[in-house]
Amino acid sequence: MPISREYARALFADLTQNAPVSLNPAELLDMPRLRQHGHVFFGDIAVRCYKHKARWTYDERDIRAAGRTFADMEVDLDDVVDVQLPAYRDIPERDPEEWHRPN
Repeated sequence: MPISREYARALFADLTQNAPVSLNPAELLDMPRLRQHGHVFFGDIAVRCYKHKARWTYDERDIRAAGRTFADMEVDLDDVVDVQLPAYRDIPERDPEEWHRPN
C-alpha cells in the first residue's frame, strides 16, 4: 500500500528507535538524491520510492521490512578488530595532483 514520505519517515523512526545502529530516517524525505535513482539507501538496504498520483510515495511493506532488518540487528562488541594503519609519510618530491591519479 502506498504511504506518504512523511508517514514512511515516522514509521521507520518508530521501528528503528531501539536499533543498535543509529540511522537518520529523514533520508526518506531527501528529494534531490531520491530523484536521481528512485531509491533511498540505508547501508546495503535499498528502499524504492514510487510516483503515485503525482506524489512520491513508499510501499509500506518495504519500509516495515527495512525497519525490521535494522531493529533485529545484533552488534557483538567482542567482534571488534584492531586495524593498524600505516604511518603518514609526506612525499615532497611528488606533485600533490599525482597522488590521486589511478594507476
